Amino acid sequence: MQPNQIDLERIQQAAHLMARLWSDEPSKHDQHACNKWRAADPDNEKAWQCLIQAQAHFGDAPKETIQIIARSRKMSRRHVLSLMGLSAGGLFFAGGYIHNWSISSHASYYKNLATATGEVRSFPLSDINKLVMNTKTTLAMPTEHQFKLDDGEFFLDVSQATPYQIETMDGTISFHQGKLNIRRTDDITRVSVFSGQNVQLIGKQMHNPLSIKPGESISFNTLNTSRISNTDPNTIGWVTGKLVAQRMPLTDFIHELSRYRKGIVRVAPELRQLAVTGVFSIDNTDQILQQLQASLPINIYQLTPYWVNVTAS
Repeated sequence: MQPNQIDLERIQQAAHLMARLWSDEPSKHDQHACNKWRAADPDNEKAWQCLIQAQAHFGDAPKETIQIIARSRKMSRRHVLSLMGLSAGGLFFAGGYIHNWSISSHASYYKNLATATGEVRSFPLSDINKLVMNTKTTLAMPTEHQFKLDDGEFFLDVSQATPYQIETMDGTISFHQGKLNIRRTDDITRVSVFSGQNVQLIGKQMHNPLSIKPGESISFNTLNTSRISNTDPNTIGWVTGKLVAQRMPLTDFIHELSRYRKGIVRVAPELRQLAVTGVFSIDNTDQILQQLQASLPINIYQLTPYWVNVTAS
């Protein structure tokens, strides 16, 4: 929705409902009231989605910002748009990285790096080149320009052209400049190029390398590749400390959420038909589970802090 189409009264109504759902103890009445309001008018749903997307700009305190909008009936249009992070051209994805980086001493390269479950860390590679590691990632830098990814995910932001070589169990990726995300989970490597120069990759049993350009993403193993697809900026929301979903099947969302949580999270397969849309802070997975239960027809059973079952209500 463009700013000149935003009905601020509906935005405030949506914020009021969202603040209730994001309270410490949302009730089923709150959930029913929210669903009823969204279904009553297509413009209500547009306002809700507009607010959901704008959460990417709320920093570390989305609930507080939503409550500010919800409380005020006298805010100017300009003030509301400012709080929501809207530009004259509409919504935009938040740039910048999470502020609570744990940065080691500035070094030309790092030997062995690892992140714990739920941990996101950043390392400077030079004055302007940066490496950000996602949860449960094991990475080594044998040399200044070489990476070996055993498992997990990392993001490279390379402003100054530098010849980097990245190795995984599946093959080798050559990268020089731009923004690149590499993920190796479930025995497959996924490469997403968001900007900069073309990237070359080759599986260990492939005969010829493959080139992908900015805006493209591909998965590969030692022998085969998937079809090239468009990059999805939602997949790197973790760089800003967010888990971003847009009509994501609930089972897929829970799978992603489980990467940031110690223990086991099981979800009933039939819940795949439910979809999740929103921007969630990955530093509080308990709160995310509460938000899901408040907004979807599901039950969250926490048998222990390390064992959670998600079932239909």
